[in-house]
Amino acid sequence: YYYFCFMQKSYETLIRKLNKFIREYYKNLIVRGIIYSLLGMCSMLIVFSIIEHFSFFEGPTRSVLFWTYCVFALLIITKFIIIPAIKMLQLTDSLTHEDAAKIIGLYFDEVADKLINILELKHISTGNEALIHASIDQKIKDIEFAPFNKAIEWKATINYAKYLAIPIIIILLFIISGNKKVISDSTFRIINYNTSFAKP
Repeated sequence: YYYFCFMQKSYETLIRKLNKFIREYYKNLIVRGIIYSLLGMCSMLIVFSIIEHFSFFEGPTRSVLFWTYCVFALLIITKFIIIPAIKMLQLTDSLTHEDAAKIIGLYFDEVADKLINILELKHISTGNEALIHASIDQKIKDIEFAPFNKAIEWKATINYAKYLAIPIIIILLFIISGNKKVISDSTFRIINYNTSFAKP
């Protein structure tokens, strides 16, 4: 009885470890999504502002630019931030323990098979129960010190952040060169697409 309780506790510890990995996996996706979203939205803002500056569009064309930007921003935020956040909160289908085991297995070959095997053995309802429990316990002992969280690519995510410097540098160059109106005035006209502006 005590052995069974100990084994059950070991299994629950493993499941908590997997759940923590899944949460961290989605946190990483959300941070990466914020970077992608900022990069995409800033780049699109710069492009649209420059186009508007040189073309000085009429209201209908500016409205197309405005709503195109809004739809793009909504889509990219939904795909890269909102959906991973919903999955992290388990409000919809998210990574299963088996999926997590496969991802971990990409970084720790020796862990994946044992992890999947543990999960499969736990759901077996036929056969020698004592033998199954002993097998699960042995496999848990083999992988209990494996650092699952090292399978999450935080370093790669932080690396992506450096690309945010590109639109920031472009905007700073406009400001330093005294041409900030290329961005500010054009953006103002796009936002206020229903207003008529006299071309300078």
